[in-house]
Amino acid sequence: MSNFSKRKGIIISLIISIVIWMSLYFILSQFRENSKKEVNSSFILKTSQTTPITKIEIEEPIMNQYKNHEWRILIPKIHLDAPILEGTGQEILHRAVGHFETTSKWNGNVVLAAHNRGYKYNYFQEIKRLAVEDTIVYQTEQGTRTYSVIWKGKIQETDFSPLENTKENQLTLITCVENMPAYRMCVKAQQIETNLE
Repeated sequence: MSNFSKRKGIIISLIISIVIWMSLYFILSQFRENSKKEVNSSFILKTSQTTPITKIEIEEPIMNQYKNHEWRILIPKIHLDAPILEGTGQEILHRAVGHFETTSKWNGNVVLAAHNRGYKYNYFQEIKRLAVEDTIVYQTEQGTRTYSVIWKGKIQETDFSPLENTKENQLTLITCVENMPAYRMCVKAQQIETNLE
């Protein structure tokens, strides 16, 4: 009888100990979580008062730098609003839509290129969804032109005919074709409206 009482007492003591330890663990984990939140909020307050170099500032300078850039392309159907910079080298295409320097910037055939996958800014990722009569808006310091898509298709990587100048005001967009390195996606659009600044 006394052995049974001893066992019962030990089991009860163990259960009470486990409950106490679990309660302490829960209280400590809540305390740690609240402490982390306080540290993070104080860090946020401090960083908002000063100008430290943070991860966001390192990764997002492109959008901040070109947010108010006047030279832009807007395509409502694919929700694109992107800055344009001169040139089509990788250093340009990593930051913006690039303008082929050998083509016109305003009259004739304006030719633009951008990445469509695999990079931080894949501005032409969705141009494959464009169809004939979709609208493209092109903005420069000279004014704004609205274009309507007249053709979309694949061209060979070695085909430079889309860069040739035209009498009509055209906008030509070029990007890679997924898993087809020998080809490029090409969209041609004809001017339908001009608003001069």
